[in-house]
Amino acid sequence: MNIVFVSKECPPSPRSSGIGTYVWETGSALAHIGHNVTIIAASDDGRLTSSMPIPRMTVIRLPDDEVDAEKRNVVARYCFAPLNQGTAYRKRVADCIANVTENQHPDVIEFPGFRGESIMWLAKQRSLPIIVRMHGLTGGTNAVWTDHVSATKRLKLNWERQEVNAADVITVVSEHQALSVRTQFGADRVQVVHNSIDANRWRTLSQTAPQELDSTDLLFVGSLVTKKGIFVLLRAATRLRQTGWRGRLIMAGKSAAQFERFLRLRAVLGIKLPDWVVHLGICQRERLAGLYRDARACCFPSFVDSFPYTCLEAMACGGLVIGSLRTGMAEMLTETTGFLVPPGDVSELAVALRSALLMSDDERQRMKDAAQQRVCDRFDNGVIIPKLLNVYNETIHSYKARC
Repeated sequence: MNIVFVSKECPPSPRSSGIGTYVWETGSALAHIGHNVTIIAASDDGRLTSSMPIPRMTVIRLPDDEVDAEKRNVVARYCFAPLNQGTAYRKRVADCIANVTENQHPDVIEFPGFRGESIMWLAKQRSLPIIVRMHGLTGGTNAVWTDHVSATKRLKLNWERQEVNAADVITVVSEHQALSVRTQFGADRVQVVHNSIDANRWRTLSQTAPQELDSTDLLFVGSLVTKKGIFVLLRAATRLRQTGWRGRLIMAGKSAAQFERFLRLRAVLGIKLPDWVVHLGICQRERLAGLYRDARACCFPSFVDSFPYTCLEAMACGGLVIGSLRTGMAEMLTETTGFLVPPGDVSELAVALRSALLMSDDERQRMKDAAQQRVCDRFDNGVIIPKLLNVYNETIHSYKARC
């Protein structure tokens, strides 16, 4: 099969997050079993291609002048949508898809349902079956009032809705996410295909990674933003310090404007971030594997997370995981494979962290082993990719029957 993924995000871009991880993991898995994969992504450094160590996988990079528009001041973002920059990038996407279609004859194309990258291509006569992979609550499924005030966000919400409405099939990453997507876009087109990883590769990485953490350290991996629960975790960890815990809170991931404002406010008030809070920044997978393995608990206290890769990775590495209820993590974790706490509940998170700290070595190892086995059994590429291919094949056959 010949598959095209369109996604601004694609590693090793520092702007890459869950969508980029999905494109990379899924594209690599498909290429390894003999399918041809083309990824159309944005360029951070002006390069128009990426050298791939994976046969059958090609990454095309497009200049992205929309980056500058996203750096404008708050007033400009709210009052004036970056129409010229936005449509220029999407025009490049449309031209690139046309070129790939003419030369490679792809069978199916997949868009991320985020930012409306397909909008200029959809304005032309489409010639491919379309999958939209909704990674989060995009397309207005959970838009707040500020999204409608901002001219930039209104424009992108409209583009996202058009992209989702054009899809032959919408795939979502969890049953939790499917509830809202089915309500808004109809149940007949929506199929759940969980995110997946190469569980054996992560297990191998964890076996060879050096040890950096002490047995009492807690780990957070993700962007330092409110919705990921980092501020809730800081408050819960502070409570632990007051009851005698003397470990560190290790944060691995990119900083964000919200966290930088938090630090500046503390500086104005003369309050430094405690020495026991350590920010490592963005870490390579080889390093993350060791952090997941050795942390006393890997904490993902998100308010909103459809099916985070960080949780899958931590489980695959034999980490002890604390996740959030009312997110996709409730489909990953069970009472024997980790802890689940209500999002935003500082007290319950502190209780879960204390429980993790007090577990015996045998209890801890049983939970880690069970989590590692659950990823292999339920969320490994070998389990999920065949399901995804079934969706692709059904979509292609349905499209050809209509044409």
